[in-house]
Amino acid sequence: MKKTIAYVSVLLAAFISGCATTNLPVETSVSVFHAMPVPTGVKYTMLPYKEQEGGLEYRTYAQAVSDEFKKVGMIEVGPSEAAFAVFIRYGIDNGREVISSYPIIGQTGVASSSTYGTATRFGNTSTLNATTVNTPTFGVVGSGSRSDTVYRRYLDLEIVEMSSLNAGTRIVKVYEGKARSEGSLNQLPTIMPPMIQSIFKEFPGQSGKSRKHSIILPPEPRAVK
Repeated sequence: MKKTIAYVSVLLAAFISGCATTNLPVETSVSVFHAMPVPTGVKYTMLPYKEQEGGLEYRTYAQAVSDEFKKVGMIEVGPSEAAFAVFIRYGIDNGREVISSYPIIGQTGVASSSTYGTATRFGNTSTLNATTVNTPTFGVVGSGSRSDTVYRRYLDLEIVEMSSLNAGTRIVKVYEGKARSEGSLNQLPTIMPPMIQSIFKEFPGQSGKSRKHSIILPPEPRAVK
């Protein structure tokens, strides 16, 4: 029986270890409204909001957006040549506590028992040397609870006509994309790439429709020892 329990413990340890190293999926909800022309050949420029000017974080995300625009055939140029200006907003909240329950697995009984041994006889006396092996059954024996912090992450992508910015009149938007996700990971630099990819899974996409995408985070690079 001890051997059986030890074997099950090894299996559970391997299972838990596998779950811990599995790449996490980022579930993102995307909603889009647009009046975009065919993106191929469209010239645009990335413009920061005032609070983003000079920010290294903004430059990182703006470059990721530019890389996606390139894939759909849009061309990044300077402001004087651009037909459209692109703005992005992004952020994460302080999180909220979520209580969840989980099953506790343990031994629920014995499925069968087998006895193995040898009998030795000396004259009128017999001795038995035997071992009984029980085959246990396992199942849910209880439940526990855990507390996790869940964060809301957001990304807004807007494209406006450059001529309306230059004229200083009413800004004319041609694209509004909103990406929203929730999860236990609060590292925005890790979450932002899959959220950007989710917006560009279908670009410009069907106006007035929402969709969901699940993108697996890439494995973290291992330190060289």
